[in-house]
Amino acid sequence: MVTLALARKLQPALPRVGFALLLFAGALVGVGTARAAAIGAQVGVDRCGLWGDNGENAQYNAHTGFLAGVQGEFEIARGISLSLQPQYVQRVTESTTATTAGEAQGKLTLDYVSVPIVVKFGLGSGRTYVSSGLDLGFLSSAKLSAGGPDRDVKSFFHGNDIGALLGFGVVFPIGRPRLTTEVRYVQGLVNVTDTQIGGWPERFHSYGWQVAAGILFPLGGR
Repeated sequence: MVTLALARKLQPALPRVGFALLLFAGALVGVGTARAAAIGAQVGVDRCGLWGDNGENAQYNAHTGFLAGVQGEFEIARGISLSLQPQYVQRVTESTTATTAGEAQGKLTLDYVSVPIVVKFGLGSGRTYVSSGLDLGFLSSAKLSAGGPDRDVKSFFHGNDIGALLGFGVVFPIGRPRLTTEVRYVQGLVNVTDTQIGGWPERFHSYGWQVAAGILFPLGGR
């Protein structure tokens, strides 16, 4: 049931997903024989908020969504790796708006297929690293909830988003495979909408923290 529900959410963005996975696989195959490479999967949580033209009587709070996808990386220099991480990300934000009748609550849920392009810089013995890069997002669905049935508001949002990311990770070797954990901050660089939607800002960027755990399996003789 979970797999079916996820597939339905991703259906509008499946062409983009296919392209991202093709790019992901092609990059690994193209350089995997020349440099050490690895491939795997990761899951985690995303605590997202928004920043923009906030109204005086409105408050916007970050909320927790989830993320899941695949990851792969290859060395581009000693201690430096390039990682591609196509994934599904759910970004959720809650709002509280003061009205003459009291407080109105709302929740905005944005589902993205994102492709973080990350450069990892190994520290010390290579058990830790810092990361930096770009997160390219493709909007799959947008739902607004305000006490009644969810409202489809995808048409009010831009189809693409781009963010800058900065993170810190730890690597745990378990034989040849490696477990990875990473915390990162992602800051949206462009407005995800420029249209007024109810009591939400007319223009805003997304921002948030992500915590993910994954596993990487070396390719070739690594």
